[in-house]
Amino acid sequence: HFNYRYFETEEWNAIPGQWWLGGGTDITPSYVVPEDMKHFHGTYKAVCDRHDPAYYYEKFRTWCDEYFLIKHRAEPRALGGIFFDDLNDRNPEDILKFSTDAVNNVVEAYCPIIKKHMNDPYTPEEKEWQQIRRGRYVEFNL
Repeated sequence: HFNYRYFETEEWNAIPGQWWLGGGTDITPSYVVPEDMKHFHGTYKAVCDRHDPAYYYEKFRTWCDEYFLIKHRAEPRALGGIFFDDLNDRNPEDILKFSTDAVNNVVEAYCPIIKKHMNDPYTPEEKEWQQIRRGRYVEFNL
């Protein structure tokens, strides 16, 4: 899952204009393959570190884990990634550069994993588990 959003309002009736960026990228595999998770998270750690190694990755990974928790189950919806919302605490051009870099790395983060597993065989039980996980994803969004 990924999305990045930019909102901006103009001044109106003496209310100053405002802006913010939000978004993120996370991964929701049915089955965990540790080297795949290392690749995915490594891709986004590298993106974050290019922009601020002391701030972005740890903050945004924690934010992702907390945000995408199915609270009534105490169960994560996914296996993390990065997430931020209403981000306007820095120069907007810097945040936009970071967001653009993150968007431009979606293919690098996901495609090797997809290519590696797209022809994996699966059992009916594994398919059922996949459907349960997809249901949890929908449940989170509701």
